[in-house]
Amino acid sequence: MPANQLLAWIERAAKGLEAYPKERGYLVGVSCGVDSRVLLQILLDTGFINLVICHLDHRLRGSDSERENRLIRQLATRLKLPLVQEKVQGWPPKLSLETAARQARQQFFARTAKQFGASHVFLGHHADDQVETFLFNILRGAGSIGQAAMRTEARISIDETDLIVVRPLLHVWKQEIREYAKKRRLKFSEDVTNAENKFTRNRIRNLLVPEIERILGRPFKSNLLRLCGIAADEAELLRQLTPTWWELDELPVRDLRTLPVALQRRVIHEWLTRKGIDDVSFEDVEQIRSMLTNQKVAKVNLSADYSCRRRASKLFIAPQ
Repeated sequence: MPANQLLAWIERAAKGLEAYPKERGYLVGVSCGVDSRVLLQILLDTGFINLVICHLDHRLRGSDSERENRLIRQLATRLKLPLVQEKVQGWPPKLSLETAARQARQQFFARTAKQFGASHVFLGHHADDQVETFLFNILRGAGSIGQAAMRTEARISIDETDLIVVRPLLHVWKQEIREYAKKRRLKFSEDVTNAENKFTRNRIRNLLVPEIERILGRPFKSNLLRLCGIAADEAELLRQLTPTWWELDELPVRDLRTLPVALQRRVIHEWLTRKGIDDVSFEDVEQIRSMLTNQKVAKVNLSADYSCRRRASKLFIAPQ
């Protein structure tokens, strides 16, 4: 990569970080992978010093996991940054491993944020992750194109803890991140399970995306990333036009019923996401919409842990 191109994306990432006061405390999700290692370095280089390194061991890779734990402890010691490490103690039987792992990470970040009084967590998702996530969500039936993409900044509520997730590298390709790490001589370790195709996202990354590129040509990923950006901008406009009822613990059925269908879907999807519900599908949203007019439907199962219920003209989230 030319030096000026390398500098351009770094400057763009740094400019995006200007919105976050550097004197505040922030969490950073860190593994031994190149993405989070580069993110951590850029945060330090741009003046963020009150950082807490957060690492969750999923206990899926045996001795490799233990080695990663040790390397991250050494990194935190060398950088003189506080470190919070936890291990997943068990997996819910009714969830896919991918969904359970994501929930475990979110709950871990929520606990750590509460412990340190932090409101933001920086994550190292990049442009390739965005393309894969967009495809995954569209193919499984996302509520809309705008809601299929990850956001540079997203607000979620986990276990009654509000958390802002920030992804400064969402516009940067994996190869660019690798080249930056090489230039800075940053040490990192590859997760060998990324090459395995037993998980859906891995199959999208390793099989589907290369095949589409072979058929359509290399601009495919760039075009799709641009579509993600356009969709995100349009989703943000729709969000501004939509009543902010998603901030409520309960949704008012009568008021929600008066909205156009598109805004009903938007409010419900955003409300579920803010409440920490993962993988909200079009079917989830439509089933909840049916509760607005069908008095016989008083409960919709959303996951192994949560359901949406109607009581006294209000919709609310309840544990199963």
